[in-house]
Amino acid sequence: MNADAEENRSRPAATGRWLYAHNPKPIGSPVSFVLEGDRLSVDTGRKTFDLRLAEVEEVRMIYEPGRMSRRVYRTRLRMRQGRTVSFTSLSWKSLMEAQELGPAYRAFTECLCRAVAEANPRARFMAGQPYWRWLLTAGIAVACLAAMAIIVWRALQGGATSLALMAVFLAAVGIWQLEPMVRLNRPRSFSPDRPPPDLLPPA
Repeated sequence: MNADAEENRSRPAATGRWLYAHNPKPIGSPVSFVLEGDRLSVDTGRKTFDLRLAEVEEVRMIYEPGRMSRRVYRTRLRMRQGRTVSFTSLSWKSLMEAQELGPAYRAFTECLCRAVAEANPRARFMAGQPYWRWLLTAGIAVACLAAMAIIVWRALQGGATSLALMAVFLAAVGIWQLEPMVRLNRPRSFSPDRPPPDLLPPA
């Protein structure tokens, strides 16, 4: 990663030019983004290409927790030709260490949304997962909780208190993991001037 990208990873704003860089995988090259005017330059370490923001068809913001952090957010651009480009609020340093880039991610995403809206007023701005995927996640969550409730009920009927307590614990862990995925990824549109605060890290 070059010095400019490293510096602007934590201080993304610059006059007329916005930069963001992160490493999306534990093993791989950092990816850097440079937003200037109506163009977004992407450097993957292996190749560099430019995107015209007027060609952006959809901007989607989602909550995407991982094994290293529950506070991971992703912004995805879909172009008219079907190409997609995305970046997250997490940057991997090694197989066992990752860094949250909350303020930099938030600032860059807010600026990018405004730039896309200005370049293409017809672009769609969507928050959360596509409706079918959100329904699938919600259905799995409800089914898992219902199964745990049945296990607890039958365990208590049979006098297996320890089994019931274990099932309650597993249900609590499941709620802790699944509840924000269902709540935060609820499908909805948003104004590019006001991205959904629940899908942005704290400033």
